[in-house]
Amino acid sequence: MKKSLFFCFLILFLAPLTLAQPDSDYGHNEYEVLIDALHAVSENDISGWMHTMTSPEMRGRLAGDIGYDMAADWAAGKLGSWGLQPFFPEKGFFQEFDQPYTLIKDKGRLEVHIPVGEGTITKRYQYGDDYWPWGISGSGEVTAEVVYVGHGISAPELGYDDYANVDVEGRIVITELGIPYGGDNQDTLRMWRPYVDHANKVAFALEHGAAGMIFAYHVASPRPTADPGFVFLAATDEVVEDLLTGTGKELSEVRDHIQSTLTPMSFSTGKEATLALTSEYYPEGTTANVVAMIEGSNPVLKDEYLIVGAHLDHLGMMPVLFPGALDNASGSALALGIAKALATSGVDLQRTLIILLFGAEEVGLVGARQFVERFPHPREQIKMMINLDMVGRGNAFFAVTADPWRDLLDVLERNNERWVHRPFTTRSRPWQKPLRPRTDGMVFYMEKIPAITFGTRGATTPTLYHVPEDTMDQIDIEIMRDVVKVLTMSIIELGNMETIESGTP
Repeated sequence: MKKSLFFCFLILFLAPLTLAQPDSDYGHNEYEVLIDALHAVSENDISGWMHTMTSPEMRGRLAGDIGYDMAADWAAGKLGSWGLQPFFPEKGFFQEFDQPYTLIKDKGRLEVHIPVGEGTITKRYQYGDDYWPWGISGSGEVTAEVVYVGHGISAPELGYDDYANVDVEGRIVITELGIPYGGDNQDTLRMWRPYVDHANKVAFALEHGAAGMIFAYHVASPRPTADPGFVFLAATDEVVEDLLTGTGKELSEVRDHIQSTLTPMSFSTGKEATLALTSEYYPEGTTANVVAMIEGSNPVLKDEYLIVGAHLDHLGMMPVLFPGALDNASGSALALGIAKALATSGVDLQRTLIILLFGAEEVGLVGARQFVERFPHPREQIKMMINLDMVGRGNAFFAVTADPWRDLLDVLERNNERWVHRPFTTRSRPWQKPLRPRTDGMVFYMEKIPAITFGTRGATTPTLYHVPEDTMDQIDIEIMRDVVKVLTMSIIELGNMETIESGTP
């Protein structure tokens, strides 16, 4: 009887180990090694790294600026200290490229001059509350009549021109975000896609002689200067509504008309505004991706690559510090955590893992494009790319990819069930080009490289985005630790599979 009880106890004790480590899933790695990898990174590690990246010394990590260079040097030092190797050995851990940048030197000024009788009342707006400066702006001051020009697009081949019936020479234009087409027909979206970019809106305004722009999208952005004398501020809808007061037009109705009819509705507001900003443009700027690797142990499979990527850059000083904790010290800290867990625990990976911290995401996914365009091997050797962007709030996970790569999500789900047990939502959808790619993973996705967006969800407070208040106060370190665990174990499994089969979109 005692012997029977002993064997029952032994079976119950060993069962979790058997469930936790199916031999076929993690290669030759022993259970103790897996546990070391699982617990190699603490909440204190993650918090400490994020405090470093968001410190005033890093100056908001604007690509091109010295603050970003400091952050990149620091991250490379961490990766090297854990034993990772440079992926581009000729430049150490750095993949350098040209990147112009703009420093915002003051808070700027936005005023609307409202005719009242024979006089004028000037309404002054507040930095942050009412408007943000953009790096796309030049330096100067302009006071001029304001003309609403819808989406600010001239597309004669589409039969659409916001500038067709208005004179904007020497005037300030109001433009809207995006494009007027709101449908989902892929052929139509393909034709409109070139007109989405903000720089193109500025280019159209300049072609028609405008002196400045109020962008009806209240978000700060570091995109570099388009024209040294063209002043650009991004404003709230309330500012635009003030400018439309007395015209007989409601902003919501104007927008609905343009969207529903695909017909421009441009007009003068009958008011003047003053835009002012001091900026410094550096057209000869340079920056770099930070690229490290753990080389695979298998002589054949080491030529297949798994990538964990996150952008290291943020908005910089505009002119106050934008620390960028969630966006994207969070993703960068997670990538570092995965690197540390795998490099210091003695885990064997048969495939090569690349840890990729992108520069210049905030100015148009430049670092991601540089990496993909200059990848020194056939792209089909990249078996998976996981992108981590603003991953640090909530109590649950999500992951999204295209249908041909759905099996990769199964690996993530399986490792969450084994090791972490968070609620996890996964979704795949037919592959199609996004209208407006917003994160680095989309660069890989658009090149039909298997790409996954991994994130967290379930936060109970509003997300603070592209504001100086994006600090450590809005970060949930506990779920970040669990992201490191799930992705670390998933990469061990993917790194040791006999084959990774991915469909072609």
